[in-house]
Formats: sequence, structure tokens, C-alpha cells
Amino acid sequence: MKREFFGDAELKECLADWGRADQILTTHQATGLLERLRQVLLRYVDGHAHRSHVELAALLRQWLLLHTNRGGAQWLSVPSGPIWPDRHAWEAAQFQVIAFERRFEIRAQSPRLSWLGKQSDLFDDVLVETQALDRKWIAAEPVVGDALGLPFFTGAGQREAVRSLLHMPSDITLIAALPTGSGKSLLAQLPPLLSGEGHVTLAIVPTVALAIDQGERMAEFFRREDLNWQEKPLAYHGGLSPEERTAVFRAMNNGTQRVLFTSPEAATGSLRGLLEDCAKAGRLTHVVVDEAHLVVTWGSGFRPAFQLLPALISRLRSMAPRSIRVVLASATLTSHTIEVLQRQFGPLEKTKLISAVYLRPEPRYATHFCATLAERKQRVVEALRFAPRPFILYVTRPDEAEDWLRILLEDGFERIAQFTGETGAGARKTLLAQWKRDELDGMIATSAFGVGVDKSDVRTIVHATLPESLDRFYQEVGRGGRDGIASASLLLYTQEDIQQAQGLAAPRYIGNEIAFERWSMMIERPVARDAEGDQIWVDLRRLRPALNVQGSTNLEWNLRTLNLMACAGLIDITALSTVPPDRFGKPDSDLEESETTVTYAAVRLSNAGHLARATFDQQMQRARSDARSANNKGMELMLSIARNERKVEDALSELYRVALHAVFAPVRPYCGGCNHHWSERPRKPVAPSPFVARLDIFSRRPDVPNALRGVPRVYGNLSFIVVDDVSRVLQQSTTNVLDALVSTLKPHTIALERETQDVALNAMRARLRRLRSDAFIDLFDPARPDGGLDGAEHEVRIVILTSESIGHSLSLALKTSPCAMTVVLLPNSARDPDRSDRLWSSVLPHTDEQSLIRALTL
Repeated sequence: MKREFFGDAELKECLADWGRADQILTTHQATGLLERLRQVLLRYVDGHAHRSHVELAALLRQWLLLHTNRGGAQWLSVPSGPIWPDRHAWEAAQFQVIAFERRFEIRAQSPRLSWLGKQSDLFDDVLVETQALDRKWIAAEPVVGDALGLPFFTGAGQREAVRSLLHMPSDITLIAALPTGSGKSLLAQLPPLLSGEGHVTLAIVPTVALAIDQGERMAEFFRREDLNWQEKPLAYHGGLSPEERTAVFRAMNNGTQRVLFTSPEAATGSLRGLLEDCAKAGRLTHVVVDEAHLVVTWGSGFRPAFQLLPALISRLRSMAPRSIRVVLASATLTSHTIEVLQRQFGPLEKTKLISAVYLRPEPRYATHFCATLAERKQRVVEALRFAPRPFILYVTRPDEAEDWLRILLEDGFERIAQFTGETGAGARKTLLAQWKRDELDGMIATSAFGVGVDKSDVRTIVHATLPESLDRFYQEVGRGGRDGIASASLLLYTQEDIQQAQGLAAPRYIGNEIAFERWSMMIERPVARDAEGDQIWVDLRRLRPALNVQGSTNLEWNLRTLNLMACAGLIDITALSTVPPDRFGKPDSDLEESETTVTYAAVRLSNAGHLARATFDQQMQRARSDARSANNKGMELMLSIARNERKVEDALSELYRVALHAVFAPVRPYCGGCNHHWSERPRKPVAPSPFVARLDIFSRRPDVPNALRGVPRVYGNLSFIVVDDVSRVLQQSTTNVLDALVSTLKPHTIALERETQDVALNAMRARLRRLRSDAFIDLFDPARPDGGLDGAEHEVRIVILTSESIGHSLSLALKTSPCAMTVVLLPNSARDPDRSDRLWSSVLPHTDEQSLIRALTL
């Protein structure tokens, strides 16, 4: 009989009674680890001898140590014989062995990497799946919870980002820095669920695989919303059939396509004209760019289409009759990256940062300097033999990935593959599918792998190189432990790796004189112009006067010239192509994700002084200096933790702490364990409490000036409503003064005292749900000097006071708030903040509950 699950009991039964293994193994998976074991054991069913047992030993060790830690038996019965590991093999893999006839009893020992010294037990927390993150869920507002079917936000950062998405002025660009696992995807999922047909959200994601995955998830939301929802492609990519592409274009044009997920290459290529048409028609309402830091880090080299996004979005905004909301989301944003994004998607005053960055508690960090390449090879192989699965081995160059794949295959590793920027589209799709199905235990990769790959149970990250920046290192380490369970980060590097990293961190920037010559030759002989004449195509094969041989190096330096000019604000790069544009100035095809060489570039001149040598030199020098400063800092911080000169948390908090003009986002130092405090590393889950600044400007509510006509006001933007029993009003399920206020004012915010009882909170949520309000419920503390009631520009809010005693500072905060309108409900027993011997209502301009209802219903 076919079993429903392959669990712990089935694993033990299978190994103890191998004759029935084929029946037991043909079952569904129970967990990722057991599924891996099931797949490996299936390869032993055919009876053929195996050259190596690396995967079997690693996975059984991982399962046994976890099983034992959870109270299971320490010993496991396994078959012996020609196709199985012999006693020597088990002992070499650090198992204790007792031999019986036709079987062994084995017990796993915790692996030790002796060359790590006091950190030799690096894998211990990971192998027993120590819970590292204690996420603090926050109740979701009805408008969000009902649309997504999700009752909770993942934390204060996601909540504030969603509030900003809904309530921020639409002409402001939201930069959302949310840690991995905090639910950035929601920022693209929510708008199409709240908007009906005729409105479309464009979600630009870094990979086709992620576009397809997000499209499938979005389809699930639509099906839940409407059982009769008509199936259609929600992701646009090169793998669509001609009929599917036609369907997307038709749906975009007739207004039935509410969301479209795609890559930068498609958005700036074959979709560009369609997106411009949607913008002109007013249908394009939101653009969300996921992993937005790649616009800065990848746009200047690998995946050049990322650098085209600022110009594309600027053009779409300029063509739209109403402002398009733009969201740039990322888990890792340095000050330099934020400054570049502000400059490219700004202007500065039209960008807002919502940051909830905290340092991940999951990684356990260890580093080791290898004196020779041979030592590094030995250490990497040894570490990966014992490493908890799945693992990622990161390198810098594609050829290094090829070398390591060969080395590991020769050493007996089998369930591994490589993934780099040179991996073709078809191979990428296959590898990602295998990775998702747990068919690979390890991936050897460059930084091209991991972005947008949603796999939560990666346990080990090994670097057989030195990354050129701490930012890159932390992003790659962040691929592990996304499920909140401890992960291992091991950095192994040589002097050669240091030299390579320093070279990457200090790239050769083209000088002003040669750059000007290259630009002059390209712009003086353009290939084509678009119909409007403001987009100019140039040939990247053009030679400056001193050269007479075309080649890839010349082309690369021409593209570097344009990239630096774009960073300097002299031009916008609007399109790239491997083939000449047509006579209308449009490329014939999209770039591929793996495309690293382009031949033609379209630019828009953003600075009239682009051919004035003084202006050119000044702007280019500033851009060059900013980039070098950021690169040098990243390299210095990377070396400081590689050499154990600084605590990991100190270096990371310095890197991600943001203190820019009008932008402040501190990062509290935290570390799951490193060389500086290994024995004192946390043993219990950590609940991060990042600093999250509240939105400081809201979209205008158009009817506010006339909403409370006839109701007394204080300072023009403040009204008081006195009621006999505030608790009664809050808890009533029937229509009352609150319903009238919410319906009339359409507030952004309902502010309740922090001690408000759950029954009253639930009643308020039910009221907002019934009235279909998009208001957020904020809790304030009346004991604080200002109560947390400063408010924000253009904000409309209802403040509900239940306390009889109100501090002077809180009263002052209400009266001096920049809000467009604040309506305060207070009990008739509330005392005057300035004179506690009298009722506030005796001296305060106000109206009562019944009078307000009559005024609002006339």
C-alpha cells in the first residue's frame, strides 16, 4: 500500500528492512531533509555499487543529529554489503560503528573542523536546527488582511512600508529597505488586489524564474478573490508562446491585466512601447522594482538592463495623466546605494526611505586564511563533506565555479551543479527547478545565483574567495537561514583572493580625456533616433581617434563610458541591444539574463553641457570619486572581518547605518556568533526590534476642508468631540459617531491608547472592515511627553482618548501638529491639561456626539 508520507519512522524502517525499500521510498516527502534522503536512497535500490557515499553520509549525519537532539534514538541500523559504505567509510565520515551480520549500527558524531580552533563546532547549531529568529507578528489592518487573506504583518517594517504604499503621495518614490523574509513581495501583490480592472501594476523582478513564481502566487490570490477568474499569463518572459504574448498585450491594452511581472530586459525592451501606451492611457498606476540595489551594483556591468530602469520609469511617469506610484524594494541598502537611487529616481525631495533593517540573527560566522591554494582546496572540500545541506559555495568568477565543480565531482560529490552569469536561460530554468525540488544538495555559484531565489532552508554558505565588498558578502550569506533557523557562514581565502578582491573594489575608471573622446565619437555619428527624437542610438563599436582595431575591449570601454556618464547625470541610458534598432529606433529583441555583451545603446541627453569639456570633467570626477569612496569602504570592512580585526556586527552596522540628508536609519549591532564572542553566542531565538521611522507625508484627502463644516475647530485643523463614554462608543457594533466620522473624513489613521482593550481594538477593526476604510490603527502612549501624536503633513486622523488625565505636552502635540485634520474623541470627564481642577470641555471649543451626527447627516 502506498504511504502518504516519508517520515522518520519510514526512514528507519526502510534502512532496517532494505528488501522492502522500493515500496517504502515511493512516497511523498515529509520535510526537505527527508526528501533529500529519500532521493539518495532510491539510487541504492538498483543494487549498483557507488563510487562515493558523500551525500548519504552527510544527509544521514544531519538527520541523526537532529533526530537525537529531539529525543530520538542515537543509533541507526543501516545495511552493509557491496553497494553500501563499509566500516572504514563510516568511520572516516565521523560515525561510530558497531558491526553485525549484514548490517551496521551507526551513531553520528558532531563534525569538528579543527583548523577553526575555538570555532571548530561551527556546524553544531545548524545541524540541530537551532531557532535563531523570533518574529514578532503585528495584526494587519482590515484593508490589507482582507485583500491578501493574511491576518498579520511580519513586523513593523512591512507594516510601515505598506502604509506608505497606500497613503504616500503618488509622485514620491518609496525606497523600502526590508530584511530578507519580511515580505517585500506584498508591495507588488497588494495594489492589483485593491484596484479593479483598468489599473495595472508593473512588477520588475531580477529573474525570469522569480517572475514566473510571483505570477503563479498572484494567480492564487485572484482565484481566491473570484472563483470564476479567467486564467491568463501574469508573467511576461521569453518562454511564452506567441499566443500567450498576444494575450498579454491584449489584456494590457483593454485594461484587464491588473499586474504583470517581468524582467528588466523585457520591461526596457519588447514591453517598452506597450508600457508607454498604458502610461499615456492612465492605466499604469504602480511600478515596483524588487532587489532595487541591483540597479546600482549590477547595472554597471552584469545585467546592464538594470541601469535602464530609472530612465524607463521617468519616461512612464512623464507620460501618465496621473502620477505613478514607484516602489524600490531591497533587503540590503548602503548609504551609497540609497544616494544613487535617490539621484536616479528622484529628485531627492521626492523620495522617501522606509527602513526596518536589522542584522540577521541566523548566520554563525567563521573565517580562515589559507596560506596556499592547496590548503584552501583541502579546507573547502573537508568543510563541504560535513556541511549541513543544502549548501552554496560562492566564488567570484565563472571559471572558478567550473574548477570547483570539477574538484568536487572528482572527490565524490554528486548532487551538485554550477550557476553563474554565463549560465544560459534554459540551463538556469532547469537548475532552479532542481534546486526547488531538493534534487541538488549544493550549488557552486557566483553572485548571479540567489537573487530572487525563494528557498528558505539553505543551511550553509561557504565562500572559497574573498568578496570585493562586505555588502556582497552579506547578501550572499543572507541566502542561508531564511526560515529563521541557524545557518553557517564559512569564509576561506588566500592572498591571491585578497588581490583579486582589491582589484574588483578599485576598478579602472576611464579618465576624462579618453572618455570625452569616446563620447564625442559615439554621439557625433548616431545610428538612429526614435520617433520623438529625444532618444539617440549610438554604436558601441565606435573607435576613438587613437584606435584603429575594433574588438570586445573597445566595446566594453565605450559602455563603461556611458555608465559613468549616467552616474554623473550627463545622460540617461534608455535601451541596449545586440542588434541594430529598426528605423523607428526600437530594438528587435530583448536581452537575455545571461547577456553580458551589447553592441548598441540608446541614450537621452539629461545635461545640456554633455559636450562642454568643463561640465563633462566636473560631473565625471564627482561620480568617479563617489564610487571609489564607496568601493574602498566596502573592501576595508570586508577585510576587517575576514582578518577577525572587527566584530562582524560592528562592521555590518557601520555599513548599513544610514545618516543622509533628511534620512536617518540606525542599525543596532547584532551577531549570531563570530570569532570575537563565539562561546557567548545566543542560544535562544532573538526578536529584532529595528528602528522604523513613521511616514512623514501623506496623500491629500480632497474633501477635508468641507468635511466637518459647522463643527468648531482649534487652529483650523483640530476638532474635539466630547462623549459621555468613550469605551461604549469604541465597543459598539452598531452605527455610531465613529462610523459617521470614518465615512466622512476618510482618515489615514485611527489613533488609540496603547492600553486599549482587545475587545475595543477588534470592534474598531470590524468597523473599518464594514466601512471598507483603508485607515491604519496606531497605538500611542499618553504617558509619553508627546504621546507619539506628532502627526504628519497632510495626514487625516481620528484620535481617541479614554484617559481622564491628559498631559500638557500631549495637548500641545495635538495643537501644533502638521496634520491636515485631527478629530479628537474624549470623555466628558477629561481634565484640563493646564488646570486639573476643571473639565477640559468647560474651556475647549467642541461639539457633542449627537450634534456631530446631526451635522454630518444633514
